[in-house]
Amino acid sequence: MMKSEFATLMTFLERFQPEVVGHAEIAPADDVKAKLQRFASGACNEAERQELCDLLREKPDLIRWLAKEVKRQRGEAE
Repeated sequence: MMKSEFATLMTFLERFQPEVVGHAEIAPADDVKAKLQRFASGACNEAERQELCDLLREKPDLIRWLAKEVKRQRGEAE
């Protein structure tokens, strides 16, 4: 019986492995990176800020990259 329960648990964990392991951080494309760097430095105008806020809503994985860029520009450790 115990072997069967263990097999069931292993099957469950294997099926959800990508969620358990996490997701790799992917750097944005060069054009997006340049816009995010301007955003992080506060150099964007209102239209650019709105465009980037919309982009961040569509691609929330970029928020982590943006946070690291803000820290980098401030000279803070990650």
